[in-house]
Amino acid sequence: MYDFFENIKSYQNRIAYRYFREDTVHEVTYTQYYNNILECLANLQERFGDIEGKHVAIKGNNCYEYIVILAALILGKAVVVPVNIRESDEVIEEILADADTDYVISQNSFKDYCSFKNDESGNHSFDLSDENRLVMIIYTSGTTGKPKGVMLTLKNLFGRKRNILPKEYAEDEAKDDLLITYLVFPLYHAAGLCSWLSWCNRGCMTYINEDIGNMLNELQEIKIDFAFVSPATMKLWKKRLKRGGALKLGCVKSVGTTGAPMDREIIDFFVENGINYCQFYGMTETFGDVTYNSNVTDKVASVGKLTNDAVLKIIDDEICVSSWNCMKGYYNNPSETVNTIIDGMIHTGDLGYIDEDGYVYITGRKKNLIILSGGENVSPEELENLLYKNQAVKECKVFERDDKIVAAVFAKESDEEVIRQYVSDLNKGLPIFKKIHVVEFQNKEFEKTASGKIRR
Repeated sequence: MYDFFENIKSYQNRIAYRYFREDTVHEVTYTQYYNNILECLANLQERFGDIEGKHVAIKGNNCYEYIVILAALILGKAVVVPVNIRESDEVIEEILADADTDYVISQNSFKDYCSFKNDESGNHSFDLSDENRLVMIIYTSGTTGKPKGVMLTLKNLFGRKRNILPKEYAEDEAKDDLLITYLVFPLYHAAGLCSWLSWCNRGCMTYINEDIGNMLNELQEIKIDFAFVSPATMKLWKKRLKRGGALKLGCVKSVGTTGAPMDREIIDFFVENGINYCQFYGMTETFGDVTYNSNVTDKVASVGKLTNDAVLKIIDDEICVSSWNCMKGYYNNPSETVNTIIDGMIHTGDLGYIDEDGYVYITGRKKNLIILSGGENVSPEELENLLYKNQAVKECKVFERDDKIVAAVFAKESDEEVIRQYVSDLNKGLPIFKKIHVVEFQNKEFEKTASGKIRR
């Protein structure tokens, strides 16, 4: 393990963060960030007393204060519970109860703990003596069932430095102070947290997007090298790229995605416009990337090769992983834990294979498999991918009803007949058990999880 906070101190007067607020760009050095963390910890202790072992939830949007409070809680040995504020009030209450939450820090109270003087604040040693100490509980958005609390230990967060970076920087730390990154993923999401840890560890300068509604305007005012975004954001950026080129996207040189499969057409469009692309594969339970792929020449369909010293096995067609960053288990949920961690390996629920060059491919989700009465297994993702080949299909979801395959489709009303004919033609080439028997249309998007996946 390594001392995250000593790393922050060592970067001294490098710029750590910039962010827009009230039409003004604010700038913070690493020295200021470290001092702000210590000031925040003192404020937390003044309010709550000793926070060691206390379960503290954070509810809010991305902002500089969030990043300070997050670090201060970790330094004070609290157990952090980042809450997905996009969930319903009912689900949030369930999460707070399930996590045995002692205190909740909401966005409207961030300022109470972040009264910064930016004076020299001394020092506070980071206790690394117990690598199995519980540090964080992140609730998975999940596509089925209620959220589960992923338990992360000190080792899961700080077992080694992360590399959520484009390939030219991943192995060359000498360039880190030249790299400008853009934080868009929410900090209640594993991708956002891993971005924060990675870029802080490496001393990068990060723009924090505090208002997703202002993102496109913001990007016209700044210059960035690398952004780690969701596939949904890539779709949005593609539209802007068509209108104004990379200049309208902060002159970004490289983008990375995670969370859901990417459309090949979008990847090609970015590359053709001089923007490099890379993909990371992981899940909340692995807390970050398991594989990394920047080979868009002939392996674009793959999620890449192993990273983070991970071990990956295909067991009964399922991708199974073990690594220093894999979770301890699910909080207050031993039955789900034993179903997911078997013989020391996380059973991801993803179906896939490894090719002869060591590249990993995902073919579907095990838990989403449709099992028909005849014993046939149907992967809904396989059929959804075929449906998406028709550009009139904006979104779709395949499921089983009365032992038959049904496709729900979001599309323009004027395109419905074209899609029905496309499905009819598609069925001619499918085995009988995979044929789509019913197509149901809707005029609005499907409900999504926090990572942008369609909720099943």
